[in-house]
Amino acid sequence: MTKQYEDKIEDVLVDSELAKKLVPNKFKFTSQQGRVRRQKLLMGAKTLSETRAIKDISLADVCEEAGIPRASAYHFFPNVEAIFLALRFLNAIETFESLNTVNADDYNRWQAYLTGLMEKVASIFREDPLKAKLVYETNTPDFEGDSFGTQIDDQIVELFYNQLSVRYVLPELKDIKDVLLIGYSIANGVFMLSYRLEGSVTEHYLQEAITAAIAYLRCYLPEKLPLKK
Repeated sequence: MTKQYEDKIEDVLVDSELAKKLVPNKFKFTSQQGRVRRQKLLMGAKTLSETRAIKDISLADVCEEAGIPRASAYHFFPNVEAIFLALRFLNAIETFESLNTVNADDYNRWQAYLTGLMEKVASIFREDPLKAKLVYETNTPDFEGDSFGTQIDDQIVELFYNQLSVRYVLPELKDIKDVLLIGYSIANGVFMLSYRLEGSVTEHYLQEAITAAIAYLRCYLPEKLPLKK
């Protein structure tokens, strides 16, 4: 693990308001030894996840991989679910950073911009298969009981809406964000199906996701949105 990545983990986990909501009071340990141990636990979980199903990884497994006594691990994470929640959080931040590089101003049609976003997500999952694994395999009760997934969905939709509203004149629909959320959920469902059937987001399922999402959104968005002057 590079020093730059270590700093990124520390900055995101300590400074982010979202992180404080996800795992309250668990990312405030600021001593050098505390930072090192927390990073080792995260990287231990990440390493184990590359070869094992997430549901089969215990806190004891992560502590052994990281070389951290279990008693010390409780200072940073209450359970193994919290460790994977932190990894999901880091995964989400990196994904948002990548999606923000896809600019609606570079596309003449909303369909092309949506396609660009989905191609970016697929490339992220292909370049780092663990990212898809964290999204589609973290289905323990602890994960299902939190609102993290909903927060991430809402932020992706907000990004999509903001980009569209700056570039185009959108129709006056009071529930436009709900429409975009459904379109996103359709695409995400196809991605999930691809992962569960093929172990990755394949090109075939990427194209199916694009087709399905655009077909739905065409029920509410005109084929060509007027550009803002």
